[in-house]
Amino acid sequence: MSSMSTILVSPEPFFPRGVLASVRVGDTPHRPGSEVDDFAAPGLHEAERQLAASLSAAQRPGFVAGRQALRAALQQLVPDHPIAPVLRTHRGAPLLPPGLTGSVSHKRERAIAVASPSTGDIVGVDLEERPQEKDLARHSIADRILTRHELERLEGLDELAHREATLVHFALKEAVYKSIDPHVERYVGFTEVELDLRDDGSAAVRLQLPEARVRTMIVDAHWRLDGRWIIAMARSFRP
Repeated sequence: MSSMSTILVSPEPFFPRGVLASVRVGDTPHRPGSEVDDFAAPGLHEAERQLAASLSAAQRPGFVAGRQALRAALQQLVPDHPIAPVLRTHRGAPLLPPGLTGSVSHKRERAIAVASPSTGDIVGVDLEERPQEKDLARHSIADRILTRHELERLEGLDELAHREATLVHFALKEAVYKSIDPHVERYVGFTEVELDLRDDGSAAVRLQLPEARVRTMIVDAHWRLDGRWIIAMARSFRP
């Protein structure tokens, strides 16, 4: 089996007593018709390995690395207890036991997971790669994901800074969607969440959804730049 390289850092003050884990995405080769043991998934429970084996070859590396990161984060929270297999909810999110909340995101080279004790709050995380000069040749997604208010706040930025700010909004909204999905259980449009980014890495979140059950909900959201990466985290809870 291949080795697993994991870096653990605390995301405080974003999530008190929480843990953020990062894992490099590696190859998980699997021959059609072969046994589960023929692909590398170190650190996973057998049931998670079976779930990974059911995925396509393209999906498998990200899923494996994401579960490795999540299990590493959970083990930091409950070091004296074995971690049960983390499978999926009917919405595709990690299925965690009561008292814990967690979320996973991955890109081609890196997967991250955040886990935290929970008393009803739900966390979401997203990972995006920061734009580079070469990315400016592609069409910007700003008009598709930003509200009028958000677009106005980004006016005056140079093109690369505008792209990066747009991706920060994108990552934050993805994290917010994950944190509220168990309450709405539907696709949430990008303009149904509006953000005001603050200089300290936090963001004010305004939910513009019709569901009555989320109108009293509060969402904390934060972001940081980590080398090539944008990491965004959100936590939803009722006051």
